[in-house]
Amino acid sequence: MPLHEEYSETPRILHVGDTSGVSLPGMSAEAASVERALDALEATECIVCEHGLPECDALAVLSEVRERDSSLPFFVVTEDDETIAEAFAMDVTDCIGPEDRTVLSHKIERAVTGYRNEQALSRAKAVLEGVPDAIVTIDTEGTVRYANDGFERVLGYDSTGIAGEPLKRVIPERLESLYEAALRRYSETDERSLDWEYFETRARHSDGHEVPVTLSLRNATDGGEELITGIIRDISERKTVETELEASRERYRKLVAASPEAILVADAETGKLIDANVAAEELLDRSRSEIRGMYQWEIHPRERQTYYRQLFERHAKEGGISRSTDDLSVVRSDGEEVPVEISTNRTRLDGRLVIHGIFKDVSERKARDRTLAYLRSATRELMTAETKADICKIAVEAAGEELDLPLSGIYLANDEEDVLRPVAVTETTERLLDELPRFEAGEGLTWSAFESGEATTFDDAKDARTTYDRPVSVEQEMVIPLGDHGIFLLGSLSAAELDEYVRDFAEILATNVRSALDRATREETLSTQRAELVELNRINEVIREVDQALVQATSREEIEETVVNRLAAAGPYEFAWVSESEVSAETVRTVANAGDTTYMEAVETAADTCNCPVEQAQTSGRAVVVEDVKIDPDFEAWGEATLDGGVQSMAAIPIRYDETCYGVLAVHANRGGAFDDRERDVLVELGETMGMAIAAMESRKALASDCVVEVEMEISDADHYFVRVPQELGCTFTLHGTTMSPTGEIHCFITATGVPSDVVLERTAKADGITDTRLIRESDHECVFEVTYEGPSFVKTLVDRGGAIGYVEANEERARGTVELPADANIRGAVEAVKSIAPKGRVVAQREREKPEPTATEFRMQLSESLTDRQRTAMETAYLAGFFEWPRDSTGEEVAELLDVSAPTFHQHLRHAEAKLLKTFFDR
Repeated sequence: MPLHEEYSETPRILHVGDTSGVSLPGMSAEAASVERALDALEATECIVCEHGLPECDALAVLSEVRERDSSLPFFVVTEDDETIAEAFAMDVTDCIGPEDRTVLSHKIERAVTGYRNEQALSRAKAVLEGVPDAIVTIDTEGTVRYANDGFERVLGYDSTGIAGEPLKRVIPERLESLYEAALRRYSETDERSLDWEYFETRARHSDGHEVPVTLSLRNATDGGEELITGIIRDISERKTVETELEASRERYRKLVAASPEAILVADAETGKLIDANVAAEELLDRSRSEIRGMYQWEIHPRERQTYYRQLFERHAKEGGISRSTDDLSVVRSDGEEVPVEISTNRTRLDGRLVIHGIFKDVSERKARDRTLAYLRSATRELMTAETKADICKIAVEAAGEELDLPLSGIYLANDEEDVLRPVAVTETTERLLDELPRFEAGEGLTWSAFESGEATTFDDAKDARTTYDRPVSVEQEMVIPLGDHGIFLLGSLSAAELDEYVRDFAEILATNVRSALDRATREETLSTQRAELVELNRINEVIREVDQALVQATSREEIEETVVNRLAAAGPYEFAWVSESEVSAETVRTVANAGDTTYMEAVETAADTCNCPVEQAQTSGRAVVVEDVKIDPDFEAWGEATLDGGVQSMAAIPIRYDETCYGVLAVHANRGGAFDDRERDVLVELGETMGMAIAAMESRKALASDCVVEVEMEISDADHYFVRVPQELGCTFTLHGTTMSPTGEIHCFITATGVPSDVVLERTAKADGITDTRLIRESDHECVFEVTYEGPSFVKTLVDRGGAIGYVEANEERARGTVELPADANIRGAVEAVKSIAPKGRVVAQREREKPEPTATEFRMQLSESLTDRQRTAMETAYLAGFFEWPRDSTGEEVAELLDVSAPTFHQHLRHAEAKLLKTFFDR
């Protein structure tokens, strides 16, 4: 129940204190405690508190309430003046006596109404402050009465600072007069010169720049005063989008106008063309005004207009972007059909649904497709052609059919003659020219183009000496190099015939021809290689048979006879023979021959053999091949015998093992150029195999022979460190022994007498062929040192011939030594081999002697005689205790303990015993 009839809603009043004193409508039936009053504060619009100590302290309640709500109506019921004074000091709403109920009712009504209005205003302000737009209220004079926080967000002005200021501050200067006139007209006549619902204008930001805005206005009356409220919205982003959209439209219009492709715009509902660009006018050969008003299907061939109409209607219905490429065309004003590719898109233009169509002229592409199809067909033929002539013929025919040029031909290079010769030309070329030309190296522009590798086009009228001496006038010529193969030559009687299309086609065709010629060259090479491989396999089969026979041979003569017999029996060889290697011989001496005895007799009786291929191979140690014996000057001495024997080519192969040459294997063929690199390599390997077999054979003979020939030689001068160093230093060298490393180096152990060790080591290290020197031991009068030598070696030469070195000594006058050779060895060959290293060497003695081989018992007796008892005991105990096993069964300390001696004493006895064992084995 309201307090008064005009008060629409009963206030929510909370009574605190004694309930007997006061009772009002809306007041709680029971007096609330202080705690309950504070808890119910949010649901209360007024508090009436009776002051009565000590039960209820109104001042304490007032203090608590004011801390939480500074404006909530609060009445204190009391007659105590002191309490009233304190209450007003604490911002109480009013104080009243307990008997003044009517007065209290009116005061509560006024206080609650004010409180409610204040709360509503607060909520309204909160809503307005949250609005992103600017809201401003002005009076009819244009003064700002209110502005929300959005005013600052939109225009940059503080909402409180703008209040009381004229709104003209936010009006651009150029619009001020319009604003003032409109405001004055409205205040005087209520006439609105603008659309108050919505209009766009410009506002001035606090920083001076203008902001595009929309403005909506409302008028209202407050306390009899008319006010105008406006909502100002920033439309900068929208304006930016609109500007960009307009710019995009303008770009679109310009692009359409400048597009190289024809663009037509048609109404999506009627199919009538409403716009066309310049490219469309050119494509259709019609003016823009003529195109406008035509139906879309009328620009296509008449017999297919129904199809094009259905295609258009489907695009209009389905929308989206579509692209059609299936055999489409448009018709020009003269009736010519032009193949096109059409791309369409349904869109809106000025509020109308339209179809944009881009018509691309694909005439050139269609022509290229036909050309490519023709090129593919020609390429397939080129790739299957078997010979270069067939490839050239196919290419020339393709160029003639597609290009229809009067002159067309392919010229291939002849490497031997350095000339370009015609291989294939068109029939028209043959009719026009009396004689087909050939192009010599360095002559004219044609050869220059071939050498440059770049396609060249030149005018006959301008360039002197182009290609032909001809009875016809050629306007232009084009030379396309085909790599190293040759050129593709085209000629026209008109400059227009060699246009860009012709040149592109010719260059593509020339590229395919070049690839085909490369393939043909590879196939020819492979065919040649296959034939060579067959020949090589045949040769290898012969070599395998020879190798098997060499393994079973028991003498050098058998080795040589086996090789020449097997080679002479092989298909490509006429005959083969072996000459003995004698350095001082003046004629070639045959030791094995198979195939042609008459020829060999003529060779042996030839007067001059000092520079024949056999002598060259023997002297140089390298294979010598004569491709054509009839014209080779080194074969002149054997010329007549060669021709009578039917010989065309020859190979002389040295029979070598390491540095020793045992002779020369000569192989003859009845055709020229029979010995290529591969065949020569195989025969060289055969010569090395023969040399290895002969060396092994002589080594076995030396080991198995009981009788040896001892040759004593003397060398007065030689370019060898063992001879030269003693002569230069005035000392004596004695060779104790030699060993050979796996890499072929010779290690010599030498005693030098009469010279300091540092002097002899320094001088020896400077000699040719010396890679290392090392002092082993020295005394007052002599030193023993080791030399590592890589130069020509007496040792290796003699070992290869089955020989062994006895003693060797060199002093300041000469070097002297003995060599042991098997009784049936080639003594002269061994001596000559030594003389090849030391030309001034000579034999001073030669004698045969037995080479007794001691038995095992004799060996043991000789060893036992040299050992002391302690040495024998130390070595035997170490052997039985497993000292020589690896890993050792017993250590040196353990063996010494068994012998009851110290470890150093045991090792001393063992070393002496080992030295005597090795001396007995190696010095016998």
